[in-house]
Amino acid sequence: MNKKFITLIILFLIFIISIFIFLFLGLDISHKDIILSYIRIPALIKVIIAGSSLALAGMFLQAISKNPLADPYLTGLSSGAGLGIALALLFFNGLNYSLFGFVGALIAAAAVIFLSGFSKFSITKLILIGLSINLFTSSIISFLILTNQDKAYAMTLILTGGFSSADVSSKILIGIFVTVLVVSGLFINKLNLFRLDTKLIFSSENEVYKYNIIFVILSALLTSISVYTAGILGFIGIIAPLLSIMLLGRDYRFAFFGNVFIGSILLLISNIIS
Repeated sequence: MNKKFITLIILFLIFIISIFIFLFLGLDISHKDIILSYIRIPALIKVIIAGSSLALAGMFLQAISKNPLADPYLTGLSSGAGLGIALALLFFNGLNYSLFGFVGALIAAAAVIFLSGFSKFSITKLILIGLSINLFTSSIISFLILTNQDKAYAMTLILTGGFSSADVSSKILIGIFVTVLVVSGLFINKLNLFRLDTKLIFSSENEVYKYNIIFVILSALLTSISVYTAGILGFIGIIAPLLSIMLLGRDYRFAFFGNVFIGSILLLISNIIS
């Protein structure tokens, strides 16, 4: 059997074991059904969605930029989401703050893509503009926290990310996630072409720009889903794609599934430890 298939099977088994431990470790038997139904299973869904989304978003950005340090939040998404969450907490009493974070991330992504240029799209411009937006909006968030001390703790706590909040509809969230996941899977063969010299593979520069934009949009959607699910989480979007390359190589047909498992496993283990 192909070594990559064996590796995927091992990752899947680790994924299943991590889920089992996450659900049942230290579980109070007398309240098992309540804890599982209302706390641990909803949290499990969020962990898997957030971990998978960030890992795949990082994989897309690292592939098209050919930069192993590319991160989903380089596009300004984290600070855009953070600003949306902060505004929700300040002016709407925290009502649907996850939705505000989702919208903020999408607006930031749209601004970065627009400013990067559609006809002459550049990954370098994308990263520089994304970092600029990140710094600008992060400074606004810091200002809001410093000038609203009564809500500073709540804002800081929520902006660090987590899976305990219950303001996310799992069915809607799962539907959106699966849809974006399927669409992403349809473009995996095109992503494999970025392993080679794009000038030789694609028929024109416009085609390269087109797929760059498609993968950036998919990364933005996946990162926004993660923000909507769990707030702002770092690290996963960088490390999961790198671990996937170490274990499965650069064939993104395998790495696609590898990142889903690795991103989820990393967050599951982190939650088990915490």
